[in-house]
Amino acid sequence: MTQIDGTINNAETNAINNDKNKLEDQLLSEAYDMIQQGVFDIKSEMSRELSMHKIESKKEVYAEKEHYIETVFAVVKKQLLNFRKTESYIDYLAKCATKAHEKLGGLTKIYVTRTDLEIMKRIVTGVEVKQDLRIMLGGIIAENDGLTMDFTFDKKIRTEREKFEQRIDEI
Repeated sequence: MTQIDGTINNAETNAINNDKNKLEDQLLSEAYDMIQQGVFDIKSEMSRELSMHKIESKKEVYAEKEHYIETVFAVVKKQLLNFRKTESYIDYLAKCATKAHEKLGGLTKIYVTRTDLEIMKRIVTGVEVKQDLRIMLGGIIAENDGLTMDFTFDKKIRTEREKFEQRIDEI
């Protein structure tokens, strides 16, 4: 082999080695990029799944709280309906009318449930007593000169439920 042939062989070998090294570098770079994309995809999927689990957990907790609140207030409503069957309820209606009269400076109208109409007409005189379909659980709404006071169990339940829900949410 001549020196020229040796130089050509060395040049060819070097060129082949350079091409081989470039190809290896390119393949390694592509493999690295694919691995990085795979890691990113896995992290994204895990993050998405974690978010979904958190949302589902929050929904479950909310449903449990809502069930608990419904149970508590169902018992309260039942007790109020039982209370309406007692003489103490008639006293309660009279006290509400008296308190409303004092606070409002008189009474022009009192709104009650259909079942409380006759009872209230016996308790107060000189006041228009009317049925109000919004009142479901009992109590009265008193009115004088455009001012009203709501002594209904419905309002009390709504107010207490809101307070209760806030306390439960803080837990």
